[in-house]
Amino acid sequence: MEAAAAPPEQWTFAQKGIVVLAALQLLWALVGLIAEPSIDFGDDAVTERVLGVDFNGVHALSGFLLFLPAFYFALRPKWALYYAIYVAVALVVTGIWALFDTQPAWVFTFPNNYSDAVFHLATGTLFAIVAVIQIAQDRSAPG
Repeated sequence: MEAAAAPPEQWTFAQKGIVVLAALQLLWALVGLIAEPSIDFGDDAVTERVLGVDFNGVHALSGFLLFLPAFYFALRPKWALYYAIYVAVALVVTGIWALFDTQPAWVFTFPNNYSDAVFHLATGTLFAIVAVIQIAQDRSAPG
């Protein structure tokens, strides 16, 4: 059975890592939503580049749906680790898809798909690094 939620000063690397990364991603999504709030789909959907990434309301909303749960999953060490792994996989898969398509998942519109692919792959890699570091720390912990 997993221990009760610890206060933030006792959090694991994964708990802290997912909160920091998710907060940055949510800020980026919020700016993207402000820059282009339209909820349009398809090839004609309007986008605005924010720090090199194509955003509109759809992409921003997907960011909120992916990263807001991090604050809940950060409450337990194992949950934080599982969340980091899940998000890493989700971002890497969508990043690979974005390399080859300007409309991944037939929903998102990425006219600058290579920039968006790099964004997804880099962010996925950061979450994977958080997971790997946490796994290494867990294995090296006594008992």
